[in-house]
Amino acid sequence: MPVIVFDLDGTLVHSAPDIAHHLNAAIGAHSKGMPALSEDDVCMLIGGGLMDLIVRGFSALGLEPDDSTLTATIKAYRKAYLASPVVKTTLYPGVFDMLSDLKDNGYGIALCTNKSEDTAHAVLNHFDLLPMFDAVVGGDTTPQRKPEPDPLLAAISRAGGNPASSIMVGDSKADAGAAHAGGTRLILVDWGYSAVDVRDLGADAVLSSYEGFIGHLGRLLG
Repeated sequence: MPVIVFDLDGTLVHSAPDIAHHLNAAIGAHSKGMPALSEDDVCMLIGGGLMDLIVRGFSALGLEPDDSTLTATIKAYRKAYLASPVVKTTLYPGVFDMLSDLKDNGYGIALCTNKSEDTAHAVLNHFDLLPMFDAVVGGDTTPQRKPEPDPLLAAISRAGGNPASSIMVGDSKADAGAAHAGGTRLILVDWGYSAVDVRDLGADAVLSSYEGFIGHLGRLLG
């Protein structure tokens, strides 16, 4: 069964507004008087998981936190975000219909995100998407995160597929790295949170919308 594995942030949902809110609050608790990071700034920090997000956030403000500050900030962010992950987060256009079409046409659907697994479940639940997924793998599900292939391969396996007939759909270098290392085909979207041009990441296809998505899959999978 072909399995289509999706990233979450920047691919299925526009989550930067909520991530920016919680990131600024967590960093601000330890850095009084610092300017807030803009949503555009935060978009360029997303993708490597929570630790990377916090470290990059401090760095973007010219700060180098000690270990205790970093640990406390991560803990505060995790608690606040999990309690309220979807306030301003929205689905990208066409996501629900696209996933429904995949399900109706017999494709396996999996999620592979560097968000924690419990947070990913909370976001999918909010949008009534969780029943569509055959597997959900987060940044804490396997010992490694994207761009390592382990979480992608775990998502494919749990959804009942194999890498040769699977496609990773994402928006960043982390997604591209996981797909290339894991031996899957790769579709990238051009509306996400990539600090580089996704057309330079070796994708089999780059999309500007989910319109006609199954047609793209047919061409890639033969």
